[in-house]
Amino acid sequence: MASIATFLNNFFLSLLILLLHLGCFIFTTTATAKTRDNHHSPSSKKRKISPLSQPSSPSHPKFKTHKPFSTSWHFIKQLFSTKSCKNPTTAPSPQSTTTTAKTESDIGAVDTNLFFPLRNDIFPCTACGEIFQKPHLLETHQALKHAVSDLPGSDPGHNIVQIIFKSGWPESKPFPNITRVLKIHNSPKILARFEEYREAVKAKAARHGALTRRRDERCIADGNELMRFHCSTFLCDLGHNGDSSICSQQFCNVCGIIKSGFSSKLDGIATLSTSWRAHAAIPDDLEREFCFMNVKRAMLVCRVIAGRIGSDLDEAEKDDGSFDSVMARGESGVCTRLDEEELLVFNPRAVLPCFVIVYSVL
Repeated sequence: MASIATFLNNFFLSLLILLLHLGCFIFTTTATAKTRDNHHSPSSKKRKISPLSQPSSPSHPKFKTHKPFSTSWHFIKQLFSTKSCKNPTTAPSPQSTTTTAKTESDIGAVDTNLFFPLRNDIFPCTACGEIFQKPHLLETHQALKHAVSDLPGSDPGHNIVQIIFKSGWPESKPFPNITRVLKIHNSPKILARFEEYREAVKAKAARHGALTRRRDERCIADGNELMRFHCSTFLCDLGHNGDSSICSQQFCNVCGIIKSGFSSKLDGIATLSTSWRAHAAIPDDLEREFCFMNVKRAMLVCRVIAGRIGSDLDEAEKDDGSFDSVMARGESGVCTRLDEEELLVFNPRAVLPCFVIVYSVL
């Protein structure tokens, strides 16, 4: 009996060991087959494709969500492949975007700081485009290079100035030959002085009317502005062939008046009501005597702030400043009408030349 029991125990133990070996062999074969199938499956082939060709974003339409991984190796492999996919096409982080934006803004700020103040120091000439760094340089340039402009015959202003000039010329005298009509572009400084003088005359007339109870409405309104003529001479080719510049010769009177206005050293500036009287104020032999200097005549059409007008008999009142201009007397010693006589203006700021008529008398 003891031997039978020992035999049975050995038999069952051997059978158990055999079954255990068979189970291990079956499990290993199944795992190997599954691994081989995974290596040859289409999904594994897709994973072998270069990471650069896969979509880098989960929102891409070709991106497929994978099922939970069955083994840690699959998870690790997918993790590395995902990183390799994202690395080449990684979108810029918000921090890097902010840094780039700051860098670009800093560059723009540097450019603005370098060049924007320079624009404030640039003063271009609207006539020729030349650029200056100082406003007074621009003003000097315009006063010298663009002081006048030629009015062509088709311009309405040309015909009007011609009519005004010829209207006072007597028919018994040789009629003048007008060469050209030039418009004067007075500088802002000269214009400002003219308007300031007008305001001063208006204020003085208002005070005088309040004291004497005799209001001069014309002086209070516009300073008693008139249109007058002043004849002078010049030496250069003023306005020739469309030239808009003036010369700097000492004895070229017309250019000096256009540039700086009338001289304050004069006792009075003679302005006349007609072109003929202004022409006759300069003797005819003056041109003959100074022909070697190429002296020529020119007529200035001026705006004049006459203010309160006195006469030669009012010298005492002229000295105390009661009158702004004086009217010359006729040959009989009696003051005639203003539009027939010479008007002497005391202040040079009261006369603003507007047109130059270059002419000659045969």
